[in-house]
Amino acid sequence: MKKILIAVITTFLLNLSSEQGNITKLNGIDIWWESHGDINNPTALLIMGLNSNSKVWSDQYIENLVVNNLHVLVFDNRDIGKSTWITEEPGLITFIKYLPNFLQVYFVEFIFGFIFDEEGKFNMENPAPAEYNLSDMAMDGIALLDHLEISEAHIIGASMGGMIAQVMALEHSDRVKSLTLFFTTPGFDTPGLSGPSESFKVAMKESFLLNLSGNEIDALTLTEEALTGSRFPFNKNNFAEKAKIRLEQGINISNAQTAAVGASPNRASSLKDINQPTLIIHGTEDPLIPVDHGIYLFNHIPNSKKLILEGVGHEIPDQLLQEIIPAIVSNFEL
Repeated sequence: MKKILIAVITTFLLNLSSEQGNITKLNGIDIWWESHGDINNPTALLIMGLNSNSKVWSDQYIENLVVNNLHVLVFDNRDIGKSTWITEEPGLITFIKYLPNFLQVYFVEFIFGFIFDEEGKFNMENPAPAEYNLSDMAMDGIALLDHLEISEAHIIGASMGGMIAQVMALEHSDRVKSLTLFFTTPGFDTPGLSGPSESFKVAMKESFLLNLSGNEIDALTLTEEALTGSRFPFNKNNFAEKAKIRLEQGINISNAQTAAVGASPNRASSLKDINQPTLIIHGTEDPLIPVDHGIYLFNHIPNSKKLILEGVGHEIPDQLLQEIIPAIVSNFEL
């Protein structure tokens, strides 16, 4: 009886219930995850991008996958949302928050001088020390599949999540049934590929300053607007509730995910080794990861397909789900 009681308590501690979803000890950390649909159906594992928790996936998007007889798994990457926050706010940032605004502006300009190289691309040559990399983040997703005894899944990754998905396909190919890569890249330092737009760099600086002053909702709203293409103009009022939900889930503005991207090898030379059915989806007006990154993936992943969305930025518009979902499901069925 004592052994049974210990087992029950241990199971409870390893799989705590959140307000929605679950928190489970996986790969050495706590991972928040949520399941939608019938687990007996084929599984689609959704991996979100940099500085973004699982609530960025819209309810409509998830529901559209479920009605296509899919079991959908979403989770918060490490260092964001309700999963373990591995990094904390550096003391320097805490100090900067108490400085006058003009000194904060000077500091941000100084930092951004290191973020971008002479070509205006993200500087990957001297990445900051990283406590983890994309391989560790890929293993978080694999550990979740192991926990649920799911042998393989369709992997859907957005932005950094698309980078993690590529790593999964390369390092855990037997667990990946197909790939769907939203607005992502083989590596920011891939020769010949574009850097972020100048207008988005300005928005990054302004968002950074807003976060320093504690205006998290304004910072999130400004970033989201900067990421949105012209086809479906940004509606600040409609986004207000989404911003609240994302912030309640948790946004660690001091996370080390950028360092993890920088500490991970460029995948350009390895794309030829991806042999799963792959669909690349990219907007023509993506200001963060320009569309030539998506075209590069299409040209170098064997037998891949692409869906280029005119007038769309770094986003998955619900207005285009009638076009996006059939393309994804079709890729699943190959």
